[in-house]
Amino acid sequence: MTRTSPETRRPFARPLVPATLALMAGIAAPAWGFTLPLPWLLGGLLALLAAMALIFALRRPARLLPLLFFALLGMALYQQARRPVFPPHHVVNLPPDQIHTLSGYLYLPPKTGAERVQLYLEAEAWHDGRGWQPATGKVLVLAPPLEPPPAGARMVVKGRLREPATPKDPGAFDRARHLAADGIFREMRLRDGDDLIFLAASRPPLRERLRGGVRRLLKGLPPDLGAIYLAMLLGDQGEITPEIRQALARTGTSHLLVVSGLHLSMVAMVVYGLVFWGLRRFPWLLLRLNAMKAATLAAAGSVAAYAWVAGGSPSTQRAEVMVLAYLLVVFLGRPREIWSALALAALVILTLTPLRLFSISFQLSFAAVAAIVYLVPRWVRSDARERPQPPWYVRAWFRLKEWLAASAAASLATAPLVALYFQVVSILGIAVNAVAIPLMLLLALPLGEAAVLAQACSLTPVAQALLFLGKFPLWLGYAAISGAARLPGAAVTVPVPTMLQICLFYLMVFGIFAPRRSFRTWAGAGAAALALTVTVALPLVRSPQVLEVTCLDSRGLAGIAVAPQGQRLVFSAPEPSWPGKGGGGRGVLPAYCHWRQFRHLDQVAALGLSQGNAPELLALARQFTVGEWWYGHRGPQGPAYWELWNFLGDKNQAPRSLERRSSSESWGGAVLKFPSLGRDQAAALLLAYQNRQVLVIPPLRKWEEWEGGGLPPGVDVLIVPVILKDSDWETLANRFQPDRVVVYGNPWRSPPEARHWPARVPLHSTSDGAVTIHLSSTGVTVRQRP
Repeated sequence: MTRTSPETRRPFARPLVPATLALMAGIAAPAWGFTLPLPWLLGGLLALLAAMALIFALRRPARLLPLLFFALLGMALYQQARRPVFPPHHVVNLPPDQIHTLSGYLYLPPKTGAERVQLYLEAEAWHDGRGWQPATGKVLVLAPPLEPPPAGARMVVKGRLREPATPKDPGAFDRARHLAADGIFREMRLRDGDDLIFLAASRPPLRERLRGGVRRLLKGLPPDLGAIYLAMLLGDQGEITPEIRQALARTGTSHLLVVSGLHLSMVAMVVYGLVFWGLRRFPWLLLRLNAMKAATLAAAGSVAAYAWVAGGSPSTQRAEVMVLAYLLVVFLGRPREIWSALALAALVILTLTPLRLFSISFQLSFAAVAAIVYLVPRWVRSDARERPQPPWYVRAWFRLKEWLAASAAASLATAPLVALYFQVVSILGIAVNAVAIPLMLLLALPLGEAAVLAQACSLTPVAQALLFLGKFPLWLGYAAISGAARLPGAAVTVPVPTMLQICLFYLMVFGIFAPRRSFRTWAGAGAAALALTVTVALPLVRSPQVLEVTCLDSRGLAGIAVAPQGQRLVFSAPEPSWPGKGGGGRGVLPAYCHWRQFRHLDQVAALGLSQGNAPELLALARQFTVGEWWYGHRGPQGPAYWELWNFLGDKNQAPRSLERRSSSESWGGAVLKFPSLGRDQAAALLLAYQNRQVLVIPPLRKWEEWEGGGLPPGVDVLIVPVILKDSDWETLANRFQPDRVVVYGNPWRSPPEARHWPARVPLHSTSDGAVTIHLSSTGVTVRQRP
């Protein structure tokens, strides 16, 4: 049996570990729907504090009271982070739905994308028409493509302040919560670059001068290597191409682009080793100070300095806290208290920013480190360390096994989370990481960090020489990654696992590698594996004989229909746009289909196709197996539009026109039809089952029925866009006489007033959540997910 240390064998014996887990559970509880009023939470916290003080005075064990205290504290921290109390001059309190002029500075480096630039503005003043008034708060400015200035630049911006919108669809990314973790509660979208003015600055801050010097040095490298080096050293991913991201994602090496704990650990290890070695050269110094503590302090200072130069992004700050927490326990003479250091880092991060619990980087980092600490001692025997002076080949073999075990443990622990957020699991991740990490993080990264230090000391020739040496291991590492990514089967696309499936997976792993394995642990692992298999097989069971139509919360039209026999039809149409307008992003359809654990889609029908919904359809084409592609009216075109067309052409799945499907056809036990609404309009969608009909109207600015379109005289359910005029609402109500109406579209426009529809007609808006309609022999039912 593998011999492990007490620290790794009994993590829950450390008091910080259960306290941190209780805090995490309290933060996660409101996200799962369990909330308590804030006054109740404060009263409960005070009562628990008094009870624990009394128990401490009586010298009795507190037992579960501290855990309950941290759980309630987590709930209070979550509610305060989502709904903080803002000062009167905060940008949140500015008049809504008005155009405002803000003045401030960039507090973080901008992020450059294909169609827009994200600028992080710290507001200082706003103009009310009479003069400048003081203002505070952070604003995310989404600007057209431009050459962004460095952090610290001053700027004036003009536009509408809006609350970050999050689609209320199952599986949708909670963007508002993600921005709230960074203290951002308002965003501003600019249509024109003239609404943004950068003010002249006398001299950039010291950090930006250092970062600018590193960028100039990296210009001499090949574009791919320079982009990777820039991301590894400064956390700037603006030059990373989609090809690089795809190669890293398929091989499970995307973590290399983030200034993570592994990067900062390399800084700490190098500085610690150099300082400790230097102090040992002077015996008289060792009589006056503790070399280990002096080296630890030097390593902590270098980690803080490097994190500051790297830009201070949330992932960098998290990694900095993790490394500094471990250096603290080393300084205190407890280097094997890894669980306590990990729990302390999580406790500090979540106390300061509780919403970080829901960030991808936080979950991946702590899951990987916890798995390495827990599993590696159980997989790798420590006989080499117990021998007095083992030969070098024994030590090398042990280090190799330890490295491979660490890579396997991290990949095993993060696999469910990677599937949850990225829907991709790398098959070759363990092998590729075992090759790429030594080359890129143990060789290229230290040389690059030394180049950053030399550049900071104005030793440009030395920095150039270090980067010249560093590009060779970097090239070898990236060549291994790109070569593995091109192999068939390097990665598989998987459905999004549910929270139950993730918990069952971790229970199974814990039962198999429990500290004290027994019949109970094996039985528990087997039960978890059986339950996991059942939950995976459940979606394969055929659903009841009903026609299901789901309309999602989206700016345009996005939905999916499931036939009584199980066939799946995705329908989409963009909101009305104009030439030159940017794309609509990945949209909500891929996330919803992953949430439903779909892998195959029988048909995708773009009732309207333009640059607005092309990125969303391109994501579907890349992530799912699609049988047929159809398109209706084609609108303004752009890069994503042609990329979709070329991608489908390369797969011999060129879309076909819906004009060929104007007549009714049988579809999985139901009836399917695409009525025409005119030559320059997107097609409609008509679904019928058991003498009941659903009519989907695409986004239109004005309703005009076209003769010969084949629309029915009446329908049971009418799905219409919110952008129609009031007169069109009355026309549709009289024309189709629906029993139920579903309204979709722009989240910032209110649904039609009830006076436009008969009082008996229920009105459902997707702005309140995705709407699912079931047509069966017993009638029509509508369910909405808030």
